[in-house]
Amino acid sequence: MSTEIAEPVVVVEPTTNGSTGEAVEAVAEQAQTTQETRPRRVRTPPEELYDLSKPIPHVEKPNKPAHDANVEAINSAIDALKEKKNEIQVKIEAALNGGRNSAAGKEREGLRELRSTKGKLINEKKEMRARLDRAKKATDSLMNDRKAARANLRFNDIASIDTEVKKLKTRQETTSMSLSEEKKLIKEIDQLQESKGLLEQLKGKDSSIDDAKEQRKVISGDMNAKDKEIDAVQVEIDEKQKIVDAMKDTESEVRKNLTGLKGEREVIKKEIGEKIGERNTSRDTFREVNDKWYDAQRAIKKQKQMKYDEEKKQREEEWAAKKAALEAEEAKKIPYEEEMNLCDYLVKNLSKTYLGADDKADNSAKKEEVIAVKDDPFAGFAPVKKDDDAIFLKMGPGKKKRDRSAKKNKIAPIFKLNVDSFEQFGSLGLSPPTNIDSVQKSIDELKAKKVWYSEQERGSVLTATQIRKANEKAAQKLRQGSSSAKSNGKLDISSDDFAPLSSGASTSAMNATWGQKSAEEPAVEETAEEKVAEEQAY
Repeated sequence: MSTEIAEPVVVVEPTTNGSTGEAVEAVAEQAQTTQETRPRRVRTPPEELYDLSKPIPHVEKPNKPAHDANVEAINSAIDALKEKKNEIQVKIEAALNGGRNSAAGKEREGLRELRSTKGKLINEKKEMRARLDRAKKATDSLMNDRKAARANLRFNDIASIDTEVKKLKTRQETTSMSLSEEKKLIKEIDQLQESKGLLEQLKGKDSSIDDAKEQRKVISGDMNAKDKEIDAVQVEIDEKQKIVDAMKDTESEVRKNLTGLKGEREVIKKEIGEKIGERNTSRDTFREVNDKWYDAQRAIKKQKQMKYDEEKKQREEEWAAKKAALEAEEAKKIPYEEEMNLCDYLVKNLSKTYLGADDKADNSAKKEEVIAVKDDPFAGFAPVKKDDDAIFLKMGPGKKKRDRSAKKNKIAPIFKLNVDSFEQFGSLGLSPPTNIDSVQKSIDELKAKKVWYSEQERGSVLTATQIRKANEKAAQKLRQGSSSAKSNGKLDISSDDFAPLSSGASTSAMNATWGQKSAEEPAVEETAEEKVAEEQAY
């Protein structure tokens, strides 16, 4: 009987379909795909590849459709080779399956089953061996504990302990002794009483030790029986092996064909690898050419950006110079000259239109400014006066002389202002006059405003242009906002949403008095003659 523990036999079952070759091919292709997957690379800056101060050499863009067509042709060839390899794999699997179904195949299958059974029996014996080792370790531990407990005991049974305790008590009761001797005697009696419990524990340990020894005997018997089973299976394996060895000669032809098919499969696998390498080379070449073209494009873009930045810097410098020139030119002007001229213009316009001021002072000033002509060829000449004697023929009473007496009686002007006047007064921060009586007041305010502007430093207050732009922006924002200024589809100028163009008068007051004549202003009616005289005057 053999008691040697053999290593378990690991049996590898061959596949019955064509998935083995396909799995190997898939693993190989996945490895190549992993190699093709590259991390995102860091591009070299264009200024390190090209001299951006010179024209960038032209790089032809690679033909991607042609590259894709080439890769597609290679993929088609790879698919055709894989299909051919699968056909050969089917033949190999058929040959293997035929060998399994033959008598030799059945014998080999029986041999594999016997070896598998032997491996299972050996594993079971190993488990029994582990259980036996654990039981032996537990027995040794219990025996050591029992030995240590017995070393502290004077008596091995309870009767002996009771006899000794009785003897010590009798001595305590009949013998005269000191207090320390009596305490020592009492302590000895207590220890003997406690040793009874230790004896009970020792009895339990003895029982556990007996059980462990019995378990070891049972496990040893099972291991002996398992050895007999292993030996019997080994005998069957030896017999099967002899039968299989005898059938090897009959399978040599089949194995030769199988070897040829496997050789063809390896050749096709090599061709597939070459095609995959060709595809990778094509992709690497295209990627290299494409990278060169892309680097050239980046360099061109960088060059354009540099040129744009230079032009932008030049434009900014030109604008800064122009702005400085404008500011210098503006600094030469009198501060708020435009606003003061606007005050003069409005004063002149109101005075001439509604107060009847004449232009004699202005005409005299203009005459003073006239420069006398030197060496006038018409000096000494006088205009000819036309009279009736110079007329050769006169028919009829002649043209009636123009009566200019109507021009002396001036008609009271009608008070009216246009939108521009409102805007001009608003840009100065003043309220326009609402009737003829308030014209003089507005003129005084304009003169005072001119004096006020002349006393201001440059930039201390907003100019009329700035106020005008602010008003335009506010009006645009109002137009784009809500239509709260409209009521029932009609514009209500009496509401607070209708803002005045100036800050002097309130909206309600202006709306109440606008276009109305004051109580002291007499109504002026024009007759037909006055209209004719006015037309002749103009």
